[in-house]
Amino acid sequence: MNRQSSGSAPNIVEEQPRPDVRWVRHRPPSGPLPRWGLVATLVLVALIVGYRLFVGWVNDQMTPSALPGVEVDFVIVEGWSTNDVVASLGDAGVIDNPAMFRQWMRCPAAIRWLIDCPAEVEYSFQAGDYVLREHLGFEVTVALLNEGPLPEEVIRVTVPEGLTVEQTVQRLLREMPLFEEDELRAAMLSDRLRWEYGPTEHPDRAVEGLLFGDTYQLDEATVADELGLVFRMHQQFLRVIEQLNLAARAAEVGLTPYEAVVLASLIEEEALLDADRPRISRVIHNRLIAGWRLGIDASSRYAVGKTAGEPMDTEDLSVVSLWNTRVVTGLPPTPISSPGRASLEAALEPDPGPWMYYVRTDEGGVLGAHSFVTTSSEFKLARRVCIEKDLGCG
Repeated sequence: MNRQSSGSAPNIVEEQPRPDVRWVRHRPPSGPLPRWGLVATLVLVALIVGYRLFVGWVNDQMTPSALPGVEVDFVIVEGWSTNDVVASLGDAGVIDNPAMFRQWMRCPAAIRWLIDCPAEVEYSFQAGDYVLREHLGFEVTVALLNEGPLPEEVIRVTVPEGLTVEQTVQRLLREMPLFEEDELRAAMLSDRLRWEYGPTEHPDRAVEGLLFGDTYQLDEATVADELGLVFRMHQQFLRVIEQLNLAARAAEVGLTPYEAVVLASLIEEEALLDADRPRISRVIHNRLIAGWRLGIDASSRYAVGKTAGEPMDTEDLSVVSLWNTRVVTGLPPTPISSPGRASLEAALEPDPGPWMYYVRTDEGGVLGAHSFVTTSSEFKLARRVCIEKDLGCG
């Protein structure tokens, strides 16, 4: 019998061909979580857009439809509710949107974070006579009403800020039937109307800018006293500049006290909104520092004896006068109107900025707002907007 060899031969395994291997990237199945994430994102975006639209709509409703207008004699009758006052304010044109004003005054905590409104308070306005204006903002209206009614006097007279001496004379002659023109003009030249920092030149304009526009109450003893009223207006000017610490603060911005009043009068004539006054002040300061002509049309108008709103031609703008800042460098020698407190404050504390120009463009849809720019090319673009909107840029 044949036997196999005791040495075992190695096992030989023939290699079989391997099938093609294809690698497939594993992707997690599309489930509900990713879809819900997309939905949540879309909802969040919609909420943000909706919130912005809502806040924008609310702000539009709260913004007056025009700049503050003429004075309104407003009366709160004894026994009126807050709703009665609000309705009457709307009828008088003081508030443009009485319904929104009512909601703003209520301002429940649930919406206080959405809009700029006061904390929930109880309003109680005193019965009596008030002097308001058309198209006032909500906060301004409440502040004026909170001051309380005018005291009961024989007569009251309001002299607005920004009038020249001549305009003041004409207004007082209209408002004060017992005033005599000769006596009133003599009062304007009185030695009692003097300020230690006032001008030493141009005595005929010594009181220009030194009478403070305000509402003054007169009784039977003063209703025919021309000098008495003019002196009170001058004393109120002195009182305000003392409160503002004008002399010391003027020195801090490189001006004499009188120059600060002159500069404030330019701001008074140029600004339509309080928010623009410190920026207009900065432009004037920057131009003075750079040695540029100020180029303020209001000064040209004053130089030719015209008032705001009167048309100006090329001859008016180029008239040779110390008061025409389109022709001469530096400030005019005297104020061109009586500045109010806000303009005096702006002259002493201009906003920081490099601006060299300003143009009324109603920027941001705000009536009366100016654009403030640095270069001449930016100025030309802004002026084009002013012309296209027919805002008086010529």
